Amino acid sequence: METKSEKQHLNKSISFIGFLGMGIGCVFGSSWLIMSGTWLDTAGGPRNAVIAMILCLLIELPMALAYLEAVPMIPLAGGEMSYSYLAFGGLAAMIAGWFGVLVNIILCAWESVAMTKMLGFLMPGLKTSSPLYTINGSTVTLPTILIGLALIIGIGVLQYRGTKISAKFQATITGVVLVLVIISSVAGLTSFKSINLLQPIATKPLTTGILSLLILLPFSIAGWETIAKGAEESQTGLGRAKTGKALVISLVFATFMYIITLIIPAGILPWQKLVAADVPFATAAIATMGTPFFGTLLIVAACFGVIGVYNACFYGATRLMYALSEVGLIPAVFTKLHPKYKTPTASIIFVSVVAAIAPFIGKAALIPLIDVASFAYIILWGSTLLSVIRLRKTHPNLNRPVKMPGGMVVGYLGVVVGVLMIFAMLYPKSPMALRWPVEYILLVVLLIIGVALYTLRDKNISEEERAKALLGSIVNEESANKSNNSLNV
Repeated sequence: METKSEKQHLNKSISFIGFLGMGIGCVFGSSWLIMSGTWLDTAGGPRNAVIAMILCLLIELPMALAYLEAVPMIPLAGGEMSYSYLAFGGLAAMIAGWFGVLVNIILCAWESVAMTKMLGFLMPGLKTSSPLYTINGSTVTLPTILIGLALIIGIGVLQYRGTKISAKFQATITGVVLVLVIISSVAGLTSFKSINLLQPIATKPLTTGILSLLILLPFSIAGWETIAKGAEESQTGLGRAKTGKALVISLVFATFMYIITLIIPAGILPWQKLVAADVPFATAAIATMGTPFFGTLLIVAACFGVIGVYNACFYGATRLMYALSEVGLIPAVFTKLHPKYKTPTASIIFVSVVAAIAPFIGKAALIPLIDVASFAYIILWGSTLLSVIRLRKTHPNLNRPVKMPGGMVVGYLGVVVGVLMIFAMLYPKSPMALRWPVEYILLVVLLIIGVALYTLRDKNISEEERAKALLGSIVNEESANKSNNSLNV
């Protein structure tokens, strides 16, 4: 009979290319196509928007560099939750783990709505056919609900059948998206006019424009941390360091692609004309080619991107719930693996059900989901950074194939920046503040779900059993390293 302390094992099937596909695909999905008009409007022009993107990359980079050390040091399915558990204990692990679940579920919900918005650009009838009700000025129709649910159910079935299928699917989709985006961008250069970027150069002061956009960007320049959840399922023989490097490469490359896909359309048409467009990149491509062909091509690429992002984020959410359950921080049912596919069935069902709420809300959910996810991401990434800093003191004998570049200086700098970001999002008068009351209510509801699951956890599991179930060989590896160090001395 299996006991809680007997750790189950996920399939080891993800290659380096699979991790890159997962990371890049999760970061660079569909925001580049449907959000660029919002970015330009919020920032007050392409100059402010590009600076905000670079600043967001710089803010996230210290946190990503912490993952560079954490992932190969603790290559377990729990990701941030595992790091926080070893560094600070069970409560911190639950906080980090649940914020990790939240950001991935929010992304799944957002992508299900984004898919309907993009298909509505191709088939306008979807936005008017069989209207059901209106929320905040946006009409929800039966076709849009069905499309969103089809995405959610389809990816749920795919994930149910195994990680290996999902990872290959992700890598293939990412390759298709990148090829189509590059082709479209090169074609757009033939109609690019730099004067379009300067009419006017900005409609908001530099600082106000940058900060206003900065609250939205962590949502889009995110998802690279999903790689951490798959570290335990890396192929046998794949070096730990390569898994961490795939994470940083995904962040930098995807940010560069966002800048390209923002500048190209703003150079094809005067950027203020793109603000009101539902799909600015496709609108600019149609203006360039004089035909809807390229607009259609871009929508197809973005739909592939949505599937890829949903796939990767769904994977991250289910694996974190699996790990939270295995360590006894949420009910044990989420630990059970399918006997054949070795996938966490209850977690897959839970994430699918929660994400399925979004299609019934429609476009009115897009911005609130973005802002709440951005806040949650800062908490999530910050938990890893704090864990890496603390583990250097409390567990110096852990195997560290890669150390955080810049050391503790970069680490403490990242902590300061993260705290400032959180304060700016919560301070009502800040340009980065969450919108009252909708976004605060959404955040509170999601946190209440986490508290409920934590309350229903198996309280009979001892700390020793939890550590063995979650950390497994990591503790033994540390003890071995400590013994070797003592012998060498």
